Amino acid sequence: MTSEYSAIVSILALIFSMISTWIAYRAHRDSRESRQDELQLAFSRERSEFLIRIDRATKLFDHHKRRSEGLLAHIDSWPLHEQPTMADAVAQLRGELRYLEGCQRQVGSLRDEVYHLSLSGLAHHKPRFLALIEDDEKIVSERALRSEVLGANALTQPELLDVYAQSMVNPVKEGAGAQQVRSIPKE
Repeated sequence: MTSEYSAIVSILALIFSMISTWIAYRAHRDSRESRQDELQLAFSRERSEFLIRIDRATKLFDHHKRRSEGLLAHIDSWPLHEQPTMADAVAQLRGELRYLEGCQRQVGSLRDEVYHLSLSGLAHHKPRFLALIEDDEKIVSERALRSEVLGANALTQPELLDVYAQSMVNPVKEGAGAQQVRSIPKE
């Protein structure tokens, strides 16, 4: 009779052991899935924030390109006898436009690449990509200041000053990291 009880107890212990093992396995699997979901959410958030940063750079480059194109168009609209005096300015603006087009192409390819990166790829490449964007933004901002001075010098004709001042209005919203371009005050 004691052997029957011990057999029943050992069978019950085996059943309880199997149930506890199954519960522990489920808890471990749920914990691992939860951790994976948290990592995926953090990755998605980081990638989205970086894509927003890239979009801000794109808007900055687009704005400066439009402004330079507008200034170049206004200089080109001057009478032919006055255009040779601005040859250096036109050459500088055309060089700036070529650089801005390169910046736009680069930031577009970075956007596409970041969108398709994995978690480890983003962690590895983000600092290099961010440095590229920041370097371009710094150079574009420096060139924008030079072209502001160039535009102010070039616009000695009063009727063009209003047009140039309006082309200096920055459409980029002020926010974290957004760079603003100063507008030329009317005299």
